[in-house]
Amino acid sequence: MTFRQAKSRLRTLVAMQLKKRRWLIPAVAILGFAATSVAVLIPAEKGLTLLAAIWLFATAYLWGFSAHAFRSPRWPPTGHFHRREYAAVWDTLANSAETGAVVASGKQYEEDVRESAAPTIRNLDEFVGVGAQDDVLEIGCGVGRIGRELAPHCRFWTGSDISKNMLTYATERLAHLNNVRLQQLHGGGLGEFTDGSFDVVYCTNMLAHLDEIDRWRYVQEAFRVLRSEGRLFLDSIDIESDEGWAAFVGGPSPDLESERPPFMPRASTVAELENYAKRAGFGQIQSHRRPPLVIMTARK
Repeated sequence: MTFRQAKSRLRTLVAMQLKKRRWLIPAVAILGFAATSVAVLIPAEKGLTLLAAIWLFATAYLWGFSAHAFRSPRWPPTGHFHRREYAAVWDTLANSAETGAVVASGKQYEEDVRESAAPTIRNLDEFVGVGAQDDVLEIGCGVGRIGRELAPHCRFWTGSDISKNMLTYATERLAHLNNVRLQQLHGGGLGEFTDGSFDVVYCTNMLAHLDEIDRWRYVQEAFRVLRSEGRLFLDSIDIESDEGWAAFVGGPSPDLESERPPFMPRASTVAELENYAKRAGFGQIQSHRRPPLVIMTARK
């Protein structure tokens, strides 16, 4: 483990503990202030006075750290973009490595980002399987959240995304892996890849941010780039689940700058995803519910 990784892990662990015990910092601060006051007002050993001052300083630092850990990210304005200006929207949102991670996973710290990939890895393993001889393509890979965990288990992992900024941060996160390729997409398809290039194509946490016509185009393109017997995996927010419906009627977060920003997710239905797969030419189409997600798998 490098120093940077150790520092990130320690910061994550501290932040998690502070979030669980929000009373801790005020309590420690009060004790530190009281101890410092007593040491100053009542004659005591210089060592004790110094120790009390260090205690108070450390508490102030942790208080500032906790304020940083608890704050919600401030999203850059995107209301002037059309929803289908995907590259511009996501490059704007991913204006730093930190915001890139948050918009891709909802997590700020590296350890949390990595842990957030676990449910998708389990779903891929359960419903399509990824083996050591598979060439795998992810559509909309973001910062490589899934790819970092999946690449060690396949022959070659390719991450594609329309956002240049996202791919920049993915390059940094995946630099230690030697079976990874990152490709920026241009337009509404997979024209950068030749026919029959992959054994598995998957898309997670991405379709909801697309218009329906673009969802269809990626499914159609997935059929083209898959090899015979290749497997497709898609997931999206399920509007028929209680959680998906709550997100639908709840509307956008009050933290966002406009009534309905271009990146707000739109839920899917089982029938919609299955229709895309059927019309693209896929067989063995199956749907699975893992609230709030609907998962659709198919085979070429």
